[in-house]
Amino acid sequence: MKVVVARTLDDYMKVMIVRGIVFIGEHGHKYNMEFDEHELSDRTNLIAQDDDKEPAGIMRIHKDGKEAKFERLAVMPKYRGRGVAENIVKAGIKRCRAQGVENVCLFCEPQLEQYWKEQNFERVGGNKVFKYRGLDLIPVMKKINPENAPLTAEEKSKIPNILLRQKGVWVENNGNDQMAVIIKRTKGKQK
Repeated sequence: MKVVVARTLDDYMKVMIVRGIVFIGEHGHKYNMEFDEHELSDRTNLIAQDDDKEPAGIMRIHKDGKEAKFERLAVMPKYRGRGVAENIVKAGIKRCRAQGVENVCLFCEPQLEQYWKEQNFERVGGNKVFKYRGLDLIPVMKKINPENAPLTAEEKSKIPNILLRQKGVWVENNGNDQMAVIIKRTKGKQK
């Protein structure tokens, strides 16, 4: 298994096919949720390929200064349980470290928080959860320069800037999944 940077049209086709199969086919995401304006701009796509150059998994990296965000990590069904995701993440960290990135961030679904904790990612932003198109996402971060340095209390309490630019809504999650909406009437208008 080899992890490479997508550079050719063939590489990008592999990325799109894996994302289509996993996120649209398996997870039921809509096309417009999965594919966005950043596909060919300021993102780097990694592809894990088997010996026949068949795509096994992919991940997109958004780098901004000293921070990077890992996005859209997906592994094809027949390659799951073989360490493909771990190899892609390691390759992403190696690439980011070489580019001077200090912190790697990502959003994970609540059921995957423990997995990311085992990969030395820590929850950041306190109890805040990011709501995006019906998904609850937890922000996690890992220090990579210096390697595996612990996050400070301040770093754990803040949401990294690279995650704040995401489309969606941040909410406090106090263990209660229900939220109340209060509409206030002032001078005949709703607020």
